[in-house]
Amino acid sequence: MRSNSRRSFLRSVGVAGAIGSASLAGCFGIDEGDDEEVGEEVPEIQFVYPTSGANPDRSELGGLIADNMEEIGFEVDRQELDFDPHVDQTVGNHDFDVSLLGWGGTPERIDPHIFLMDMHHSDFTGEGGRNTPGYENPDYDELAEAQAQEVDEEARRDIVFEAQAMLAEDQPRCYIANEGGDHPYNSERLESVNPTLGEGLNGFWNFMLAEPADDVDQVTFGYSSDIISLNPMQDLATPDRQFIRLIYDQLYRFGEEGEPIPWLAEDDPEIDEDGTTFTVQIREGHSFHDGEEVTIDDVLFSYELFAEYSPTYSVYLDPIEEMETDGNEITFHLSEPDATFTRNALAQIYIFPEHIWSEIDDPTQQDDEEYIGSGPFQFQAWEREVEMQLTSFDDHFEPPVMDTLIRVPGDEDALMDQIEAHEIDMLGNDPTPTQADRMDEDPDIGLATFEAIGHAKLAYNMRRDHMDDVHIRRAISYCVPKEAFIEDIRGGMGTVTHSPIAPVLEDWHNPDVMEFTEDLDAAREELEEGEYVWDGDDQLHYPAE
Repeated sequence: MRSNSRRSFLRSVGVAGAIGSASLAGCFGIDEGDDEEVGEEVPEIQFVYPTSGANPDRSELGGLIADNMEEIGFEVDRQELDFDPHVDQTVGNHDFDVSLLGWGGTPERIDPHIFLMDMHHSDFTGEGGRNTPGYENPDYDELAEAQAQEVDEEARRDIVFEAQAMLAEDQPRCYIANEGGDHPYNSERLESVNPTLGEGLNGFWNFMLAEPADDVDQVTFGYSSDIISLNPMQDLATPDRQFIRLIYDQLYRFGEEGEPIPWLAEDDPEIDEDGTTFTVQIREGHSFHDGEEVTIDDVLFSYELFAEYSPTYSVYLDPIEEMETDGNEITFHLSEPDATFTRNALAQIYIFPEHIWSEIDDPTQQDDEEYIGSGPFQFQAWEREVEMQLTSFDDHFEPPVMDTLIRVPGDEDALMDQIEAHEIDMLGNDPTPTQADRMDEDPDIGLATFEAIGHAKLAYNMRRDHMDDVHIRRAISYCVPKEAFIEDIRGGMGTVTHSPIAPVLEDWHNPDVMEFTEDLDAAREELEEGEYVWDGDDQLHYPAE
């Protein structure tokens, strides 16, 4: 049973038939036998991509990209990693040349700010920052800053379009596809699910509103990686954030359409005429999971804590010159207007219990194993690589429908087997076309369809000299079989993209940026333009000079 069938099936020619043919040795660069004309060989490319167990679709794509890179003269060190070590090595330690990962499409990312500022501004190239490529371009920084400050939406849109065009030309990342799709669930045990834009069954509102059958007292949710940390100060990976936000409240929560709605706050913020003062009143009578009341002092403490320690969120608080409290209100005084302040600073900072966190020396390293928040779910137990258990916080002002949520990690194929065997209730991963066919034949399995705003992408580590050359990056981008990834590997699920802003976000997506699709002739031409040459064995070198 499928809520909306959009899937096309594998073409009879198979993936291999969709991959473009490589140019013959000697068609570009020097002729065979002229090795004395070449300089040093271009360094081997350290290419990190997922294992088949972590993500079979991206793993297959990574192998095809590596094959194409070798066809045009690169030597490739293929490093296949599971999700957690992949994130640690590439996002945390910046140990890579090229990395194939996804970027989750959570509701806070419907606004273009995170994609343009956090992921590409030079302020975020350090440890824990989201600018994984280390992209530094002063002209681009000006655009990213300007779009954040522009309060006129039409003028801001023009800046956002210009920023996307510049990113496409510079290629710090190669954006491949928005991976919308279908997430399976047990329709016998769940009377309804609530897939959301960008996240499917991973979404906050699905965990809040999914309705179990009368005789179901706990819901088991599978996902193909474990959580790295539930400490909001270590918020590196999307799977972490998707469960952290169940445990901790924010002043505002992103609604199903991606707009911030009052949550711990009583109402919309009061904003003065010049857009530099935001006043928020919080709910009275709400408590943390340990019974202590949530006060305005907890809110002030949390904002001060994030401003000082958070590698991810502190930048959202940079415009704040002063914070003051009065009764049940907190007022933020900004140094300049900020068009994104409600979405970023007010809707993404988690509220911590001061009576617990004020005793912690380094909150970025805290792992208290109790995880006391004030959110709609409360933490119960966590056996890493086995399961995590959350239960409804019944005293919350908006408790979830389900009583108990159990999260189980595992190999994606194994989890698909479990959902088909009716051993788990929901899965936050897409089935292959073959698996989806089998599920279509099972009346007790549904497929919840959703559109994506996140994407699969390559990141190029521009901290390394050879990756700092735009010709190298563009040549590798021409090695990516984007159409084959969507049509053949993913069976028609998703859309090809060339920008960090998804086409489904029509108000912000620039459809006219420079495009890179699989074209190995164009890849070689790009390398020639960069004055690279090939030896008699068709290996890529710097010129003899």
